[in-house]
Amino acid sequence: HGQFYDLLNIFDLNGVPSESNPYLFNGDFVDRGSFSLEVALTLFCYKLVHPKGCYMTRGNHESRTCNAMYGFEGEVNAKYDQSVMALFCEVFNL
Repeated sequence: HGQFYDLLNIFDLNGVPSESNPYLFNGDFVDRGSFSLEVALTLFCYKLVHPKGCYMTRGNHESRTCNAMYGFEGEVNAKYDQSVMALFCEVFNL
């Protein structure tokens, strides 16, 4: 739920995602925390760099309704703009 420093602590304790150290993230990466955008972007980067080391499923918070209700949309709009939010909605619906 957007807890970026908790994510970094997990990586510090267990190592970063890689083919030899795979992770499965079971959704709800965003909302509630102040750094949801950073969590999502970090996970996307690991997925791009290590596609067989970072697996992600979509949770109910990766939806337009929850994003509007629980704060992710506001965070993205404050840090970027609505066009970036539209891209997140598109990615979350893949």
